[in-house]
Amino acid sequence: MSPPPPAPSLDLISAVILGIVQGVAEFLPISSSGHLAIGQALLDVDPAVGGLKLNVLLHAGTLLAVLVVFRRDLWELLASLTPGAGPSNARAGVVAIIIGSSPLVLALVPVVEETIIRLAHSMFAVGVALLCTAVMLGVSHRASPPDDPLDLAPTRASALLIGVAQVIAIIPGISRSGATIAAALGMGMGRERAARFSFLLSVPAVAAATLKTGIEFARAPQTSEGSPAPYMIGFLVSFLVGLASLTGLLRLIRRFGMLPFVPYLIAVGLLSIWMAR
Repeated sequence: MSPPPPAPSLDLISAVILGIVQGVAEFLPISSSGHLAIGQALLDVDPAVGGLKLNVLLHAGTLLAVLVVFRRDLWELLASLTPGAGPSNARAGVVAIIIGSSPLVLALVPVVEETIIRLAHSMFAVGVALLCTAVMLGVSHRASPPDDPLDLAPTRASALLIGVAQVIAIIPGISRSGATIAAALGMGMGRERAARFSFLLSVPAVAAATLKTGIEFARAPQTSEGSPAPYMIGFLVSFLVGLASLTGLLRLIRRFGMLPFVPYLIAVGLLSIWMAR
C-alpha cells in the first residue's frame, strides 16, 4: 500500500504576499475579502491551507493595527463606561458603535453565511462587487461634506444606517471601510470624522468575526499543515503593513477623499470578471 500523500502546506512567499494583501486591503476602500480571494486564486493556494486558519491570523494582524492606531480613542470610550463617569461625547460614541454593530446579527443567519461563502468562490461576483464599491466611492466623493469636530458622535439614526452599510460589506468585493465611510459621508459627516467612526466601528465587527472563525477552526478536525512559521509570518506582515496603510489612509482621506481609489477598483473589478471566463 502506497503512503498517503503529504498534507498541503502554506509556503512562506504566499504567506508574505497574502499578509501584504490583507494589511493593505483591510483598510483601504478596496475590499480585503475580494483581494484575498483573487490573491489565493492567482497564487493557487490550496483551500485547506488558505482557509480558516490563515484568514483568522491575517485578520487578527489587522485588528491589532486598529487597536494600536486608535488606542487613545478606544481608551476614552472604555473610560466613559466606568462608574462615576458623567455624560460625555465618548459615551455617546459607545452608544453609536453599539447601534452601528447591531445589524451584524444578520450575518449569523445560516443562509446568509452560505451565500457569502459561495460568492467568495466566484470571481465574477467578486468583480461585480468591486465595481459596485467604485460607484459608492465616486458618489460619496461628490457629496463633499464639510469638516466637523472629531469628538462629535453620529446620531443614532446615522449610526444605524452606517451599520447597515457594514453588513452589506460582508459581500466579498464590497469594501467595509469604503461602504461605511461612504454612508457616513452621505449622512453629512466630514471625511476625517467618517473615517474615524468607520474604523472604531470595525473593532467589534472584526473581533467578533475573528473569534467566530477561530472557534470554528478549533472545532474542525485537525490535520497536519506543516510548519507554523508561514502563518506567523503572515500575521506579522498583515499587522505591520496594516499599521502603515491605516495611517496613510487617514492622511489621504483628509486631503483627497476616496476618489483616487475608483480607477483602481474599476481595473481590478474588470480583471476579476475576466478571470471568471
